Amino acid sequence: MFPLQIADIVFIEPYDGGSHKAFRKGLVAHSRHRWESLTLPPRFWKWRMRGAAAWFADILNERQGKVPDLFFVTGFLNVADLRGLLDPPLDRVPICLYMHENQLTYPLSPDEEFDFHFGFTNIVSCLAADSVVFNSSFHRELFLDSLPTYLAKMPEAIARKVPERLRERSKVLGVGLERTPLSSDHFPQYRGGPSAPDTGPGWPRKGKRPLIIWNHRWEFDKHPARFARAVEILLEKGLNFEVAILGESKTHDEIFSPLAGLLGERLRAFGFLESRAEYDQLLEEGDIIVSCAEQEYFGISVAEAAHAGCYPVLPRGQVYPSTYGQWCKGRHFYSTDEELVALLTDLITGGDCGHICSLDRDVDQFCWSNLAPLYDSMIAGAITTG
Repeated sequence: MFPLQIADIVFIEPYDGGSHKAFRKGLVAHSRHRWESLTLPPRFWKWRMRGAAAWFADILNERQGKVPDLFFVTGFLNVADLRGLLDPPLDRVPICLYMHENQLTYPLSPDEEFDFHFGFTNIVSCLAADSVVFNSSFHRELFLDSLPTYLAKMPEAIARKVPERLRERSKVLGVGLERTPLSSDHFPQYRGGPSAPDTGPGWPRKGKRPLIIWNHRWEFDKHPARFARAVEILLEKGLNFEVAILGESKTHDEIFSPLAGLLGERLRAFGFLESRAEYDQLLEEGDIIVSCAEQEYFGISVAEAAHAGCYPVLPRGQVYPSTYGQWCKGRHFYSTDEELVALLTDLITGGDCGHICSLDRDVDQFCWSNLAPLYDSMIAGAITTG
């Protein structure tokens, strides 16, 4: 461990929205260090990767005499460009790069073609940074494993031993949750089906019909259509349940609006909730949290719901088995649409899903008050060795 002296840090976020903004605000609020944030609005992500470094370099160079101990930046910034454009002594300030996602393995939207330049920007940024932090081990291994095939597409003059070099300088620290840590006497409880009175709260928690929660961005990589179709099948089966469809709703209203009509009075909430207290209350009342994501490198919305006591139903091919499977051996994962419907059916009808589940306790480590000291220690080390 490094001594936790208070450092002056500049947080540079070219895409300050959604989970990126929540992460920045959470880290700044809970860290013991002094932070200044330089940000741009969450739009034109491709232009952010192309040009944000030059924009921020101009701002930093104009502030003569103000030299921080560290630049903390995220993956939409070209770190090599930033370092090359900074005037001395700013060009010698250590840079820590945080990878929320990467452009080598991120799925393409239906109207996009793959652009190798953005993936290579991530690679060069990792090489130029003094330290690199991934939000999960799953994400780090996915990124590092994709490098040989990706680099082999270059015709010549390929950088050497890139995976080995990046593994050396990379670490893993999860995303913080804006939730209160569980009490020290909290114990694993029985979830997912009928239980004896002394094994935990009844199922479902309200004692009536299970509340299924969807709390993700309404975008292609979260597969809202898969969730909508699963709910439609459950309705066709005549099952008794409620649904809360939450999250940012810039797109895919054409999927969820018809579903809202089918649900009628079963729909508990619809769209983005401005009130954090109202959102947390729904999580506390929820019984099942569903993800259909095609891309998930951490999964903050699922972690928040699991921490609140919801029973996770999750795709097997993403980060979730590595985050939750090592502790919980119950039925939480599915691979096909049929498995998703079958698992939800068993949960709603009180099938054989029920088991003692400690996932709320297991994700408690990600509450900011528990996680921030690890970031502070990592940052002190980055400054010392940078």
